[in-house]
This record gives sequence, structure tokens and C-alpha cells, in this order.
Amino acid sequence: YPPELKAARIEGQVVAQFVVEPSGLIDTSTFKVLRSSDAAFTRAVKDALPNMRFTPAAVGGRAVRQMLQQPFSFSLPTDK
Repeated sequence: YPPELKAARIEGQVVAQFVVEPSGLIDTSTFKVLRSSDAAFTRAVKDALPNMRFTPAAVGGRAVRQMLQQPFSFSLPTDK
């Protein structure tokens, strides 16, 4: 969560598109933002993606590359 947005209690969402390799890693060169509520959220997603692991798609039991569209939501707990 971007610290400045968290401090301001701003929530948002990024919808990103990227390719997941057969290894489950992201091909970061394919990263594309489809929608974002704030550039700081976009940077947070882009920075986090190289550390993420996905279950790759499979065809005939063999892992393959797959283009994915993934939403990332940034929300804060509500104060009660």
C-alpha cells in the first residue's frame, strides 16, 4: 500500500494485464495498466509483481504462457 495514500486513507484499484510464464513468474515486459485510480497504486502493483507467483495455465498437462487481466484492490479496515 503506498504510504502516502494509506496515511490519507485513500482506497483504490488497479486492473493490470500481463503474461504469466510456464514457471508461474510474470513477464514484466508485458505489464500494461488497463485502469487505475492513482499512479501510486500502479507503481505499487508494478513493484510487487516480480515477487508474485502464479499457477500457470496448462494445455494437455503442459504449462503454457497466458495473458492475464488481474484486478488489485487497495482497501483499508473501517474504524468502528
